[in-house]
Formats: sequence, C-alpha cells, structure tokens
Amino acid sequence: MKKVSLVHLKPNHKGKVLEILGGMGLQNRLMGMGIYVGKEIAKLSYIGLRGPVVIRVDRSVLALGHGMAAKIIVETE
Repeated sequence: MKKVSLVHLKPNHKGKVLEILGGMGLQNRLMGMGIYVGKEIAKLSYIGLRGPVVIRVDRSVLALGHGMAAKIIVETE
C-alpha cells in the first residue's frame, strides 16, 4: 500500500481516501460531493499538466480542479 495525492494516482485506478489536506471549508465542500476519509474513489482521467482530474464516486462522475485534487491523499494497492 502506498500513499499518493489524487493527482498522482494513475488513470483507471482506485484508491481509498486517507486524508484531506485542507481546512473545514474544503472538507465540507468535498463531503457535499461524497468525498470523505475512508471513501473509495476511482480516477478516470487527467487532462493536461494542471487540468482537472475526473473521478468516479459511487455512481457520480466529477471533475475536480488540480489544486483541490492535489489535497486529497489516497491509499492504493
């Protein structure tokens, strides 16, 4: 198991959220999207150098900004 930010997770891989490196505002915003510590998410694609990161959470497909995705630390196999 290794810890990486969501930005560095390879496309079409899954990870479990270990921590969110941000204040309560960011954590509440992500929780509204269904992203919280312990949740499994799948990275679908990554657009460009600092473009959005497309992920799947349950049945939803979301695009997160690069900065926000960089603050989500996930654990992978």
